[in-house]
Amino acid sequence: MALPLLFVTMLACIHVFANNISHLHTLSRCKWLSLAGGISVAFVFVHILPELHSLQESLKEDGKPAIFSMDFLYVMALAGVLLFYGLEKAIIKYEEKNASDEGMAIEDSIFWWHIGMFAAFNILIGYYFHHELQVNGTSSFLTFIALGFHFLINDYSLLQHHEKMYHNTGRWIMAGAVVAGWGIGLVYTIPDVISSSLFALLAGAIVVNSFKEELPKDKESNYGFFFAGATAYAFLIML
Repeated sequence: MALPLLFVTMLACIHVFANNISHLHTLSRCKWLSLAGGISVAFVFVHILPELHSLQESLKEDGKPAIFSMDFLYVMALAGVLLFYGLEKAIIKYEEKNASDEGMAIEDSIFWWHIGMFAAFNILIGYYFHHELQVNGTSSFLTFIALGFHFLINDYSLLQHHEKMYHNTGRWIMAGAVVAGWGIGLVYTIPDVISSSLFALLAGAIVVNSFKEELPKDKESNYGFFFAGATAYAFLIML
């Protein structure tokens, strides 16, 4: 338990020191964003999707009701994509609609929607990181690497939108959410069906984040670093 707790603490520290990301040199930022994008996309394809398949097969073997024995978890993963992407689009639309209404009230509202969405995401990650060996079946270290880069990209995005507010308040909420998720996992074990369903929702959210933020835009991408990150991480997991 000590090692996963160390990793959770380090994940929380990524958020705490997120302000340092904005000071990275532009060229270096381009490279590490591409590297992070490659790692996270590989994480989706060689870890998240196979794990969903494994959990779905477990539900079938456990003799659960018919609704759980078909493709229930894949539907839940799709629901995660639709929910997370829908919230993101709603926030952007709200921001654009109220762009002319300058004031802290509008900025605060958008900020709290963003933080609430990502904090819920972090709570789920903290919970499942506690149950890494039992639930995900992959080494805690490799999961930590992928999620660490994932958090870096999320922090970069939030700093771009809400620099001062995220630095003053948001990063502490995000860090606390990861630790809170770990604490929930420490004192309470969610029933298998609910646990698998929440993991599927989390998987959908990770898919959205990976392709929305971490797959670099043409103007700031470095394909060599993206390719290196994806292939290196995929190779490590397959080992």
